[in-house]
Amino acid sequence: MLQLLGLGAQFLELELSMKYYTLLLLGLILFGCKDKTSENSKSIVISSIEQEVIFPKELMSQFHLFIDSISQDSLLNNFYKSQEEFVWFNSKLELTKEANELITLLKNSKAYGIDSAHYNISKLNDLIAIKNKVETEFLLTNNYIKFGEQISHGQIEAVSDYYKFERRRVDTNWFSVLEKGIHDNTIIKELLSLQPNNKEYVRLQKGLESYLKRVRLSDSTITVQNKTKDSLETYKTARKALVLHGVIKNDSISDSILVEGVKKFQYEHGLTIDGLIGRETTSELSRSTNDYYKQAKVALEKWRWTKDFEPEHIFVNIATYKMKCYNNNKLAQEKKVVVGTNLTRTPELDSKLNYMIAYPYWHVPRSIVEGELVAKAIKDSTYLSRNGYEVFKGADLVNSENIDWSSGSNFKFRQKGGEGNALGLIKFIFSNRYSVYFHDTPSKRFFEKGRRSFSHGCIRVSEPMELAKYFLENDSLNIYTIDTVRSFIENKTRKVITLNKKTTIYIRYYTVEADTNNNIRFYPDVYFIEKELEEYPF
Repeated sequence: MLQLLGLGAQFLELELSMKYYTLLLLGLILFGCKDKTSENSKSIVISSIEQEVIFPKELMSQFHLFIDSISQDSLLNNFYKSQEEFVWFNSKLELTKEANELITLLKNSKAYGIDSAHYNISKLNDLIAIKNKVETEFLLTNNYIKFGEQISHGQIEAVSDYYKFERRRVDTNWFSVLEKGIHDNTIIKELLSLQPNNKEYVRLQKGLESYLKRVRLSDSTITVQNKTKDSLETYKTARKALVLHGVIKNDSISDSILVEGVKKFQYEHGLTIDGLIGRETTSELSRSTNDYYKQAKVALEKWRWTKDFEPEHIFVNIATYKMKCYNNNKLAQEKKVVVGTNLTRTPELDSKLNYMIAYPYWHVPRSIVEGELVAKAIKDSTYLSRNGYEVFKGADLVNSENIDWSSGSNFKFRQKGGEGNALGLIKFIFSNRYSVYFHDTPSKRFFEKGRRSFSHGCIRVSEPMELAKYFLENDSLNIYTIDTVRSFIENKTRKVITLNKKTTIYIRYYTVEADTNNNIRFYPDVYFIEKELEEYPF
């Protein structure tokens, strides 16, 4: 990347003087007063004044001297030595349309989660004001490349402390990008095309852009108390907070409009949408707009580190409690999920879906046996048998009601299939070192909550039979249908259903997303892993 090392000594530039234009115009007028039957006079029109203006070679030579004096970048030097004109000024030495578009883009770079301070906007304005075209040209080109690098693969160079996957890289010759843009008249389009084309990123960037149009970023906060303490004060401050967050335009609204505003805010912040100003809602209303901007900035940055997903994939965002199935990069299904608590976190990983199991057993992990089930068995000797648990010592099934737990808990636990099974009626297996998987659950009530971190690490899926149907219908070589799966379950038959099509699974953690209408949505950092990045100076 080009480094702007200081603009060095100022160069006096050679402008086309007014004398040049005056003499040229006078000559044309005199020439035009000749005999109207003259062959030459017929081809002269006033618009030819613009056509005759040629970019001054002296100015380009001056620019070459300037970049030679401050830059060691041979690509930059070679690029401009092959150019007869500047990129950002036309033949009349006016800023081009593309230059103005770039300047606007840089000034509004927060819409991409990037601080405009990177681009020395005040210096750029000063150079334009004093008509220093040499340094303006250099600074615009430098900023074009800098912005391109930041939107293509991120602003932070060393990311291994924050991201464990292989990083996305765009191997770009920036001057080739510029040359193509100049040739096709698509300079800005070429620049923006270098962003990730992942649909999740695209929607989020547009969502942030819309969000910034309706809020003013600041560290200001309005503390909203829980309504159980002082309901009148709660509703008064909630109105002011909703104005701060751009949900309503003023706080002089009726109670019914207030409730709708609260619901809109709850949707935008991944809360249960009930219109009530409860504990979680007051907590989110009491934060600043800058807090939320930092979250979106981090999410966009992490997406720029993320390599492009395969066209057909399953994407689980732990922080937003959602599973999305993409077919040919189009969203085919979206499901609510329940993920692990902060103590029993769902891991980020890549894998491929291998098979499904209808009417599954649940082989209880040792941590749950020792942390929960043994204590319940000691308190109630019938608890295990009543809840369908089988206890094995080695390969032998033992009577759980006769076990002396004081001698230790070196037993294996398995829960029989059925409606009360912790895995529900079907589970979906993919290879990983954490022993996590997707599964059904008898605890459907958790899907009604906005925030759904309640599991021991595995991912509970709403509408699991619809998900199974999706996988089977997209696996053309499979002999099973959803009806045969249902018949296995009805007959209480445990059945492994191998999938020929191994759909790729991506499990990630991004605390901000946008819906299919590009409405931004913020979620809490439930695993407390984003704070350091939010405070990172980028």
